[in-house]
Amino acid sequence: MSEVIIRTLWIYGLTIIVSLAVAVIIKAIVVTLNMLERKPAAPAQPAAVPPVPFAVEADHIVAIAAAVYAMANTHRIVRIEATPHQPGWAAGGRQAHHASHTLPHHPKR
Repeated sequence: MSEVIIRTLWIYGLTIIVSLAVAVIIKAIVVTLNMLERKPAAPAQPAAVPPVPFAVEADHIVAIAAAVYAMANTHRIVRIEATPHQPGWAAGGRQAHHASHTLPHHPKR
């Protein structure tokens, strides 16, 4: 065999050995870190949360809004009231959404 082929095989063999050594070191690091980060076997179960009633009183909403205002202090609350159902906004949005999917209509020539 020529000297070039022998040297090439030597370099390939050395590369394989170094790659395997690096892979083994990385695997050892991963296993060690996983062992260090293990969590306790059985965490305590949290207490059951009682269900919240669906209806919220207006006084509660006002108190929450005041707390938010006190924390944020960047927005001004003008009024809090129930809004009537306005189908116009929903219908307009629905129409715009459906219209965005339509293809242009070309009459037969």
